[in-house]
Amino acid sequence: MPYSLAAFVASTVIFISAPADTNRHATAPAASVVSTCDAPTLALPGSIELEQGLQPIVKWMLEHSPRFRQQCRTLAAAPRLRATVTMSYGQPIGTSRARTAFRQTETGGLAAQIEIRSASDMSELLGHEFEHLIEQLDGVDLSAMARDGEARRLTDGAFETERAIAAGQQVAGEVIDNAPDRVRKAGATMWRFIRRAVAK
Repeated sequence: MPYSLAAFVASTVIFISAPADTNRHATAPAASVVSTCDAPTLALPGSIELEQGLQPIVKWMLEHSPRFRQQCRTLAAAPRLRATVTMSYGQPIGTSRARTAFRQTETGGLAAQIEIRSASDMSELLGHEFEHLIEQLDGVDLSAMARDGEARRLTDGAFETERAIAAGQQVAGEVIDNAPDRVRKAGATMWRFIRRAVAK
């Protein structure tokens, strides 16, 4: 059942996998939800709180990644979801470039805390962690996925899934492919460039 893993923690690791669309939420929800994630608004729903300064980057991602907009619509349609997204500006711990902690609320909702630990990989990591949120909303059986080779258990007890890896890579690829040439040429410093560009 959804939210069955109240203390589940998803930890991003460096792993390469071919992108694949495994999201079961292919159809768009109501128009009011779409208007939040799509132009001209290009914003996450109010249920997802962003650290100050991340809004321009997320807007950029929504503008250039169809997959990220799809994830946004799915999360916006989840009335019992509350999430926060923060940046950690220190060095990543081990191979963990991002981390999401989940807990079930007293009212049966899902609360999530997403911590991004690598600013240069923001598009990949946020798309990746959002897919972990959607996995929880879908009520996926992570242990069964691990047995089937679609996920693996990390040393800290967290699960990493092929589905989330593929989603993050797809979002990052779309952001780069659909961005203006001046941004694609920025390479590894892309997000620092975007921060400067949107602040003008």
